[in-house]
Amino acid sequence: MSQTIRYELLAGRIVISDVRRFLTALDEIARSYQTTIQTVDASKIAGRQHIDYAVNKALKSFEDHSNTAQNLGVEILLQLSACRQIQKALELGIRAGEMGVIFIVVGAARPIEETMGELARLVAPDQGLIEYCEAKRVSLMQMYGITDLEVDATGGPHNIPALIRERIALFNAFK
Repeated sequence: MSQTIRYELLAGRIVISDVRRFLTALDEIARSYQTTIQTVDASKIAGRQHIDYAVNKALKSFEDHSNTAQNLGVEILLQLSACRQIQKALELGIRAGEMGVIFIVVGAARPIEETMGELARLVAPDQGLIEYCEAKRVSLMQMYGITDLEVDATGGPHNIPALIRERIALFNAFK
């Protein structure tokens, strides 16, 4: 699976008026290009390494038949959230209103390129939304149950992305 499967990220700002209609449009794009599109709230992502680690774990879980979800997009969401509960993982998802989003597009090279072209029309691109920054600290600490004590013990808030990857590793260790 992973030999021909790869993924790309597109981040940007968007205004979503109807979440259900937006998700339906994404499903149509994904189906037409035979890709998987997972869309997440950029404020709950702790950098490129967070996404890389989670997506690679999701792909590996499908290769090993150890996946928790039947759908790759949902498995990516579970990995990103380091949680088996879909309801909790959905907290990483999109909502109505103005927000920063990250599209994770998985598939073969050519279909990814075409999918990314379609998605680029939906957002005002801003790849900087992927990276960890101080403005994400509180949201990330709440989402992942990170305490001030953990942050202090690891040397400060700049280590929050590493704490999140640790939670993903533990999620996979105890599957």
